[in-house]
Amino acid sequence: MEVAHMPDSTMLQSKDLQERYERYKAKIKNFTIMNDIFMRNVLKKKECTEYILQVIMEDKGITVIDQTLQKDYKNLQGRSAILDCVAKDASNRQFNVEIQGDNEGASPKRARYHCGLLDMNILNPRESFDALPDTYVIFITRNDILGFHLPIYHIDKEIIETKEAFDDGQHIIYVNASRRDSTELGHLMHDLHCKDASEMYSDILSTRVRELKESEKGVKEMCKELEEIYNEGEQSGVQKGIQKGELKKARETVFALLEMGMPVEQITKAVKIPLTTVQSWIAETKF
Repeated sequence: MEVAHMPDSTMLQSKDLQERYERYKAKIKNFTIMNDIFMRNVLKKKECTEYILQVIMEDKGITVIDQTLQKDYKNLQGRSAILDCVAKDASNRQFNVEIQGDNEGASPKRARYHCGLLDMNILNPRESFDALPDTYVIFITRNDILGFHLPIYHIDKEIIETKEAFDDGQHIIYVNASRRDSTELGHLMHDLHCKDASEMYSDILSTRVRELKESEKGVKEMCKELEEIYNEGEQSGVQKGIQKGELKKARETVFALLEMGMPVEQITKAVKIPLTTVQSWIAETKF
């Protein structure tokens, strides 16, 4: 009598990994720069960050000399926020660029908090307050958060009694990504929503998107990052972030894991968020 041999655990793990990689590749094709995971990989090329800032700031002379992606900034009480992209230009101006898919993550008070975090993490001990550089917190939002139907909003302080600018060097900019007109800014918003590099206006962004989606090296890098997120979810690696109050990152992780095929029940255990909350997030978002 012939005995059937059961596949060993290594073979099963290899098959499972290969199946996940095939799902990853399918998801990568549908990513846009408005997706948090894909955005930070696009911005690993400083030229892409530079181009986005040049268009939003209407300044072709901006040169990014340094940038940090997904850095955990803390205040004096230990409360933290993970900032998507913090860049410095040749004039020492500091920029925080945030891609926001939901209204909750782009509230005016969150913008204010980001401004404070930048200031607290820029000035060195014993440096004069006058040494603080100009800072720009830029929220690129999927919806028109402020509701005035404008493509871009520049928020600066003023002296109420005189209506003159109170120039403390702190600036907040909201960019309405739902406006995709024929202007250069509108073309940028169009490109941020493109799945196909060939449909983009910007050669800089399309080259990077094509590299990540179509080259063997780029696809491999993306798959590796998605696998790391998947493993973090399985190992409850986001629990620390939840303890810090990073509900936004928990939400992003939930949808990333959903895209990778992880069951909802398993996700709720991984991120330590109640099933009802996760289900409500899914219900209110076109996933």
